[in-house]
Amino acid sequence: MQNYRCKHCGRQFRITTGTFVYRLQKSQLMLEYIRCMVAGKSLRACAREVGISLPTSFTWRHKILAALKNFDKNVNFFGIVEIDELLMDYSEKGRQYSSVKEMKQAMRKKPKKVAVIVATDRSGNILFRNTESNRAKQEDIEKFLKGRITEDAVLCTGTKYAFRHIRKSKVKHKEIVGAKRKKRGVYSTAIVKAKSEEFTKWIYSKFRGVATKYLQNYIMWYVAIGKYLSEGIINNTGRMLNLASSDRFAWYEYFRLSKISYTV
Repeated sequence: MQNYRCKHCGRQFRITTGTFVYRLQKSQLMLEYIRCMVAGKSLRACAREVGISLPTSFTWRHKILAALKNFDKNVNFFGIVEIDELLMDYSEKGRQYSSVKEMKQAMRKKPKKVAVIVATDRSGNILFRNTESNRAKQEDIEKFLKGRITEDAVLCTGTKYAFRHIRKSKVKHKEIVGAKRKKRGVYSTAIVKAKSEEFTKWIYSKFRGVATKYLQNYIMWYVAIGKYLSEGIINNTGRMLNLASSDRFAWYEYFRLSKISYTV
């Protein structure tokens, strides 16, 4: 493969540097692996069909998912926009403890839930954002909406404090939908709640939950399925390959996540 040299720093690089196939062994099997992945097969089934080990199957999946993270920049909302908070179980799935004492200490100290911001509009655009906290804060919501929502959009929110107090400078038109006022004409939060429930079922039934540090990557997989991967397996394989290949920093994101250690 052709090597290049940067004129500014003098470092060498290849066309694959930083992508999800950077430093990948058996790269000729990746397309077949993506086909198995978009077909909804488990890690074990993918490993068996492609001819790789289970740890390699896990690594390849997460390298591909890391490449989808920046795809959220392509998601914007128009018209009537519904937004809500989804509380999911905090998970350290895959963590190994050195002793029973360490496990008990971690179980006592780790948070029970992690808050996910969910937004959708009537055109089908949807996005989730892991706040990495046990509740969504006002600044989290405003940052999530920044640059994604048009000036004439109407934001439908629940009655939680952080959502009710989004500043007018951030969102000009807002409708509060509470238990006593579930609907006012076309304004409601029914769709976003249904999408939240659908996503939760997908995570827990298909994967039996995922580690919280990888949650945002699985979120983007779910978003990509709804937006781009809704046709046959052959077409979806090509589209997933194109989406994953477009990120020049996927390998670094995967490496960063894989090195995250638990402090309790």
